[in-house]
Amino acid sequence: MIEKNLKGTQHKLLYYRYRPTGTEKPKVRTKSGSEQAYTEKELEKIFIPEEEVRKFTLDKHGQPIPYVDGHVTIISNYIFDYWSHFLTAEGVALYGHLKRYCYGEKDYCWPDLKMIGLKMNKSRNTIKKILKSLEDFGFVLMFNVQNADKNNMEESPLFKVRKQVPFLPQELYEQLPTELKLDHDKYMQGIVTNFNQILTLDSAVDFSEVYEDVIRKGTIVRKEKSTLHLEKEAQDKLKLLKHQQTPEDIEVWDKALAIIKSKMSGPSFSTWFLNTFVIQRNHKYIVYSPVQFTRDWLESRYKRMILETIRSINDQIVDVEFDCLRRE
Repeated sequence: MIEKNLKGTQHKLLYYRYRPTGTEKPKVRTKSGSEQAYTEKELEKIFIPEEEVRKFTLDKHGQPIPYVDGHVTIISNYIFDYWSHFLTAEGVALYGHLKRYCYGEKDYCWPDLKMIGLKMNKSRNTIKKILKSLEDFGFVLMFNVQNADKNNMEESPLFKVRKQVPFLPQELYEQLPTELKLDHDKYMQGIVTNFNQILTLDSAVDFSEVYEDVIRKGTIVRKEKSTLHLEKEAQDKLKLLKHQQTPEDIEVWDKALAIIKSKMSGPSFSTWFLNTFVIQRNHKYIVYSPVQFTRDWLESRYKRMILETIRSINDQIVDVEFDCLRRE
């Protein structure tokens, strides 16, 4: 018998997370009839084995509060009384909507976010922002899903939801308003009295590290970029950088190039310095080249000469760095 997936069907589902690559893609948009250059964070897909998604639990992190008769409605009153100060009312509401679908022993669900947005009277973008907050505090983790049996068609995401409410970590407790702190102290004293145990608040959990542990068990799949796509990115980056470049940057580099040209042969100068430009950032200059090979050559062979030349023009500069429009 074929084992069912987490959604209860027999399709082969692919679970993945997006992670920033650490680079930003230059983009150009038209607004009010004029072009605007901006950057967009580049993301990569990390596919997580279903076994790891099934095993993953948020409930082993943090100190779960014990059940107290009279302190539970559908969601523990602790959420409303203390966590809501950080999650906000919208976060508590969304957490409640998600937990609602985690019936029985399930700690995961795949509800329709559009429908939840309608119930909360919030746009999809707002729901996404609230989800980000819930992830930051360790209440929900979202996995995007593709159906491998249907040509990798995107399906609704799957959410792993914390079912045991943790105490506030000490760091967040210290951020509570005074009245809430006193109320929290009273609540904790009641726990100590009823359960005859000494309780101390744990330190905060860095959930970015928790999620990174899950991602490390996945497989990176990057879409190969075509030459045309890479060239388009390079042109967009050039437009963005030219908007940032000042007349002073242009003047300094023109003077520097004139000095450098006098110290080397014409063919070498054209090979390595053609179409380069600089932008000052704080007390250093970034030297931009058209391609990565040129950038690497300038850094390894000419950095000292470039720095000395620029400092002869502007002695406030302490260093030069190198970048390129297009990476190979």
